[in-house]
Amino acid sequence: MQRQLARGLTWTIIQTWGGQLLSLLVFVILARLVRPDDFGLIALAAVFVSLAQLVVDQGLGDALVQRREIGREHVDTAFWVAILTGSAITVAGLLLAEPIALVLGEPDLAPVLRVLSITFVLSAFSSIPIALLTRQLAFRLLAIRTLLSIVGGGVVGIALAYADFGVWALVAQQVTAAALSSVMLWAVTDWRPRFSLSTREFGDLFGFGVRVVGSDFLGFVTRNADNFLIGVFLGTVPLGLYAVGYRILDTSQRLLINVARKVTFPAFARLQHDRPRLSNAYIRVSRTANVLVFPGYIGLAALGEEFTVVLFGHKWAESGSVASILFLSGPVLGLQAFSSSILYASGHPEIVLRFRVISTAVNVAAFAIALPFGILAVAAAFTLRAYLFVPLLLLWTERYAGVRTATYLRQLRGLGGATVGMGLIVVAVKAVLHQSVGAAATLAIATPIGVVSFAILLWLLDRRLLNEVWVVVSHAVPGVATLSRRLGLSSADDRAVHQSHP
Repeated sequence: MQRQLARGLTWTIIQTWGGQLLSLLVFVILARLVRPDDFGLIALAAVFVSLAQLVVDQGLGDALVQRREIGREHVDTAFWVAILTGSAITVAGLLLAEPIALVLGEPDLAPVLRVLSITFVLSAFSSIPIALLTRQLAFRLLAIRTLLSIVGGGVVGIALAYADFGVWALVAQQVTAAALSSVMLWAVTDWRPRFSLSTREFGDLFGFGVRVVGSDFLGFVTRNADNFLIGVFLGTVPLGLYAVGYRILDTSQRLLINVARKVTFPAFARLQHDRPRLSNAYIRVSRTANVLVFPGYIGLAALGEEFTVVLFGHKWAESGSVASILFLSGPVLGLQAFSSSILYASGHPEIVLRFRVISTAVNVAAFAIALPFGILAVAAAFTLRAYLFVPLLLLWTERYAGVRTATYLRQLRGLGGATVGMGLIVVAVKAVLHQSVGAAATLAIATPIGVVSFAILLWLLDRRLLNEVWVVVSHAVPGVATLSRRLGLSSADDRAVHQSHP
């Protein structure tokens, strides 16, 4: 399974890193062609669009992935429920676009919402094929589909932006990408639905799925409450500035965390019957993934302003300060990255839902309190609340999934020390360079220094973790395993890995 998952990880990296880099490239180009208020308008529309898309398949796709065994009736029922739900939400979007725009005082929002409602039906057609391919660990096909849809949507969006279509360039980008994604999924999926709806199979899946939807809904509220409140009370320009800073965090999270998260849920589901193996897999995945997550986020927090100015230009400098504050939440995001995956796989979606209920209530209250003090205060509230909930999540992961908190944190000590040391070095380098060179030069000098210093510190503090990373790479990258055997490294590294997690 480790070899199979490593290969899946390779394609997930290609999908996630390639997709996010392509999306970031498109985003950078569009940011130079489209005004901040247009970005603010599409960000406001995205709140409602993302909310509606959460319930398109009612969590039945995740339920198909989690179950150890499924029948044809399960899949057909899940598909037609998704189609009916997606169609109903599309009609609701068309009818409610005008009232939503009037309530928010943004009349230009109504036509944008109407056109984006098309994506609900497209998401319905895509949800079950994605679940089937994920269950089969067919990440190569998912990666190809993602990259091609991003390229197609980006080409359309950039072309319209050059033609001065403003916000409609951003709308066309999203609709085109969704349409291409749906078409390609059906082209590579052998399964075709029969017109069959079974109340028994629906009930079998719905108990799990509804809790997933509830958790996703509350997670959505947490992720978008700050955007919504800023857009309504401070206006679209501050929202545009905040949205760019948050977009950097979101992109980095997809690059550093979601790569492994996409693989872990179906993998953990296969181990749900063997609690010791499941716990061991969770710790190993978290350790290896956080080799990128911990230093990546702290490095970006130290260099957030320079990173933003280099990418988007000086008009987005305030977004860099927002990004730096948000990036400080990175280590917490790393600690809790796979908790929902293991709790879902263990058959406890209600625990994820319970956690989201508590955290969402606190998050919305914190954002509302911080709002009068500006977008930097909202970003600070986002980061602070992340740290407040770590103990509770670790406690429930131990109680319901069998991952002992003491063992888990002990395995991260060396990584944490190396990250702190690297962060201090990068801040010191930035302080020395601040008065003498510009943002681009500071970024170019401080980044490699941070990478090298982290590698050295990790080698000194937790050499065994480097061995684990090498084992994963040897399985994931073609040719590396052969090279490892020729160098006499494979067996030693494998022994070190297994000895570190008996």
